[in-house]
Amino acid sequence: MNYYYPSMTDDYRQQPTQPFGPGFPGGFGNIQQRLNRIERTLERHTDRLNRLNRRLQRVERRLGLPTTEEF
Repeated sequence: MNYYYPSMTDDYRQQPTQPFGPGFPGGFGNIQQRLNRIERTLERHTDRLNRLNRRLQRVERRLGLPTTEEF
């Protein structure tokens, strides 16, 4: 029986070398994209939190409760 043993260069699990190590896949362009995405997410969450705070204050006013302060 002839068995095929792939060489190390044929191993699909072998990762290409990266100039900045495993923490920086794709280089600095990818870091900038990730940072932009994080900033957009933060803005969306801030907007949503502000809307929820305004809604809570409206409900508190309707119920006659003292309103909560801005966070």
